[in-house]
Amino acid sequence: MGLAYKVSLLLVAIVLFILAGVCSWFFVYTGGLPDTEHLSQFTPSAQSLVSDSCLASTSTIIPFDRIGKPLQDALAAAEPHVSLSDQIARTLMCNRDETAGRYTLDTVRLSWHIQRQFSKQQLFTIYANRAYFGPGATGVDGASRQFFHKAPDALSTEEAALIAGLLRAPNSLSPYKYPERALERRNKVLEGMVAEGRLSAVEAARAKAAPLGVRNRLEEKSE
Repeated sequence: MGLAYKVSLLLVAIVLFILAGVCSWFFVYTGGLPDTEHLSQFTPSAQSLVSDSCLASTSTIIPFDRIGKPLQDALAAAEPHVSLSDQIARTLMCNRDETAGRYTLDTVRLSWHIQRQFSKQQLFTIYANRAYFGPGATGVDGASRQFFHKAPDALSTEEAALIAGLLRAPNSLSPYKYPERALERRNKVLEGMVAEGRLSAVEAARAKAAPLGVRNRLEEKSE
């Protein structure tokens, strides 16, 4: 066995060892990442009140079946290409003093671990309960009561679409400050629900004809 061959084998072994270490760090090791165990409290069997240092305000947490189908469909249609685990990971990465590159890498790692830890339904519930819809409106329960003084499972289709539409830009789409923008965005969500087969064209037309219908705000801070 020649020297060159031995050196090649050694180099291959070193590369494989390094790759194994990188993969283990990325896919197994969670040191240095935010804790994900507490996310289980955002998939409750009963309503509860939860505070989290990375959320804008205390959130009333509700089970998946309390979200209501109209709001479930609207949320799914509002951001259809968004990875829920990515979004949840970003909400955990607050107040971290890292370079942009390290922040991105840690967010990807964190998203991977979150995705493996929870089912799709649990991820949806966590996302819905942690989402920011505007000042004083953290989570779907807070948003529903803020804008319509209703529980999430009591929302109409157009009300659910308006709330879901706020996810993209809660401040600049505020129905209190920018009703025309909010109405346009709501109708885009309704169109998305039709495109995904979650709503008929007739139902969407009826919903589009409805006014915003938001109630007096419970809390609205200046931008």
